[in-house]
Amino acid sequence: MGWLGASIIPAKILIQKLWLKNLNWNDKIDEDLEKEWLILRKSFKQIKNVEIPRWIDTECEDSKNVTLHGFCDASNKAYCAVVYCRIANNKGEIKTNIIASRTRVAPVKPLSLPRLELCGAVILARLLTHIREAMRLSPTKVFAWTDSSVVLSWLFGDPNRWKPFVSNRVVEILDNLCNTQWFHVKTNDNPADIGSRGMNLQQLIQFKQWWEGPAWLKEKNIEYSRPNLIPTDIERIKNIQVNLKTETKKQRIKLENFDSLQELLKVVVYCSRFINSKKQPDEIRKNITTEEYENALLKCVRIVQKREYEEDIKNIRMKVRVKKGSSLKSLNPFLDTPNILRVGGRLQRSELTQEQKHPIILSSSNHLTSLLIADAHKKTLHGGIQLMLCYLRNRFWIIRAKNAIKFYIRNCIVCARQRATIRTQIMGELPKARVTPARPFLHSGVDFAGPLQVLHSKGRGAKTSKAYIAIFVCMVTKAIHLELVGDLTAESFIGAFHRFVARRGKCSHIWSDQGRNFVGANKDLADAWKQARLEIPGYLIDTLALDGTQWHFIPPHSPNFGGLWEAGVKSTKYHLRRIMTRNLTQEEMTTVLCQIEACLNSRPLVPIDTEDVDVIDPLTPGHFLIGEAPILPPSPDLRDINASKLTRWQFTQKIVRDFWQRWHTEYLSRLQERTKWIKRESEYEIGDIVLLKDDNLPPGKWLLGRIMEKYPGPDGIARVYGVKCGTNILKRSISKLCALPIESK
Repeated sequence: MGWLGASIIPAKILIQKLWLKNLNWNDKIDEDLEKEWLILRKSFKQIKNVEIPRWIDTECEDSKNVTLHGFCDASNKAYCAVVYCRIANNKGEIKTNIIASRTRVAPVKPLSLPRLELCGAVILARLLTHIREAMRLSPTKVFAWTDSSVVLSWLFGDPNRWKPFVSNRVVEILDNLCNTQWFHVKTNDNPADIGSRGMNLQQLIQFKQWWEGPAWLKEKNIEYSRPNLIPTDIERIKNIQVNLKTETKKQRIKLENFDSLQELLKVVVYCSRFINSKKQPDEIRKNITTEEYENALLKCVRIVQKREYEEDIKNIRMKVRVKKGSSLKSLNPFLDTPNILRVGGRLQRSELTQEQKHPIILSSSNHLTSLLIADAHKKTLHGGIQLMLCYLRNRFWIIRAKNAIKFYIRNCIVCARQRATIRTQIMGELPKARVTPARPFLHSGVDFAGPLQVLHSKGRGAKTSKAYIAIFVCMVTKAIHLELVGDLTAESFIGAFHRFVARRGKCSHIWSDQGRNFVGANKDLADAWKQARLEIPGYLIDTLALDGTQWHFIPPHSPNFGGLWEAGVKSTKYHLRRIMTRNLTQEEMTTVLCQIEACLNSRPLVPIDTEDVDVIDPLTPGHFLIGEAPILPPSPDLRDINASKLTRWQFTQKIVRDFWQRWHTEYLSRLQERTKWIKRESEYEIGDIVLLKDDNLPPGKWLLGRIMEKYPGPDGIARVYGVKCGTNILKRSISKLCALPIESK
């Protein structure tokens, strides 16, 4: 608070003297300085006798009776400002008490006494403003006193007439206090005179003027006077007539050219150094200090605020209310000492820091705000909206900050990789093979399940080996055929395929994913058919050439394109998990698979309506294979009924036609509805940047690629794309691609 400022200033002056002598900690000081120190140390022992009132009653009924009076003065060694509170109660009693004081040592570089007195006026203006805001007093209750006529002449003159040193300080004083609040006081009545010269603590305790101000301050009527201010030529700028051709200067530094806040501030610092260094290279190359970064940031803020809130700043300087339509009307804005627009707010009584009480105002639409948000996002380790908002609010008040932060997070590549939202497309039309009547397994899908552990023999100590299940699914009737295979090689699959064809008939088309065994089998089957054409004579060569199986592959890593056989795999595993309590031999496993196959082919194609008593025999895949469900009781024997062969054949054909009629009416109509992916979404365009989803890796390690090709389906909608990753072009479905917020070029 500076209550003992008048006794502390001699110690400050002593420290300055020691510093000027460049003494180290272990160096012995001069006798004169040692004497000064001993006197000071002895004086400070009296500090226990200092008594200061802990309560000053400023909450009187009539607030007009509370005023602040500040005094300033300077000597050749120091300058001082001290503030008193004058309270007149309703009984006519007047009390005065010291509130605070500030003392400064005179600069090492010699200054004239008027300049030092002006420096005292500067710290008085700052101190009065700070105390007035803390006590919530009207500016009209503040009075400043100085015994320097020169300083008063400067304050009542045009600041542009004085040299920069005087002009800058006069402008700062007038920003805090009007010149009409400044008055003249006699030197003998100026308590700041003691603060600028220093006084022994024992004497200061008894010096009433320091603790209560001048005696006339307790009088009922105070004489507010100023001497006749004679115009002074001290510090006046000499008028020189110069003809200038003015040109509008463009902004030296364009903020939009920078991608990071640190890069921008570095450039501003180096530009400022170059302007102020007087072309000395050593000054420019020094490491950047925290203070320089701070000044650079404030310069950028001033540029942005002037551009965004020029009219509001002008109104605030003229002490005019902010317009109703302004976005700042609810913030009670004000300009601080460096001319930064800040929030006035309602938190003056809180224990927050000044930066938190009065954050810097910025709009959300300028580039500096974007850089600040980017910097906050980086420093909070890509934090969310609330964390970033809390971090920024410690210093900045951004208009519509949430929207700006949301926009930035939405376009952050790192965050987008972690979110990794998968785009879907409307469910495609069913292929012709699914909706056209055909012999069972003429159009089939195939997949593998496993591995299973199969015993080589029965008995204790028998070895086991891995085995797999080849699952064939009819595309029309959903019938299932299961084959046990020893491994996942193409040779094993070809053997299973031959067994399947031998029992179920040849396949015209077969679909599968792009497993290596299937790709290899496709190549080997093609070679086998080619060899057959050479070895089998006659018309059979042409027949087998026409009977070759056409293989179709779904896109890589796209199980949703093969949902029919994926469902068959799931159903097969369902039964296996419930009956496999121990390892089985190959013969036992083959038997189990045949039983599971019978169960799966006995499932109704259409859900059974429990309320409909007329439904006795639901349609199953088994009806198309053997005329009935495999695990249901057998149909009655009709061989003993007398009928002609033609009638029996016609009866058999009628049963088959009835099955297909039921297939049309009961099963096919249920495929009409789309159970999911019912809405058509926007497609990726050539050149879009995407991530390739990999279920075995975290999103941060997914490959980055660019869309190079589109593969539209029969309905004209692209669900598969060619993506370039490095030098390769990979084929992926839309369900494995994630969009990134990067504009394609």
